[in-house]
Amino acid sequence: MILGGAMIIGFSAFKGAEAYAGKKLDPVTIYFHGDETSSSQVSSAFRWTTTPNGESCNDVDLMACSQVVDQTDLISSSRLDSTKIQLGATPTSGGNFIPSKAGGSSSTPFSPTNRG
Repeated sequence: MILGGAMIIGFSAFKGAEAYAGKKLDPVTIYFHGDETSSSQVSSAFRWTTTPNGESCNDVDLMACSQVVDQTDLISSSRLDSTKIQLGATPTSGGNFIPSKAGGSSSTPFSPTNRG
């Protein structure tokens, strides 16, 4: 039941984003590959790709893990384009970082799923 509610909210968020952006979104998940204790790595677009990282991204905001972006926010359909979504890094407990949106030209809603 909780999963169903989360799915409805998630779909609704994309529906609203589509109306705001004026186009249909083609969502894709990108994954963090790096050291969660390094703010420069978490904020580096080079470290975010479509290749799964083998982590359980469980939405506990302690460490960077994955995020949903639009296909047009990627370079060569595999890596985050830093001109579209510029990332920052927000510190969490334990000396780790999670991504934050710092700028860029994309109208895609910022949608990270971090891990604990």
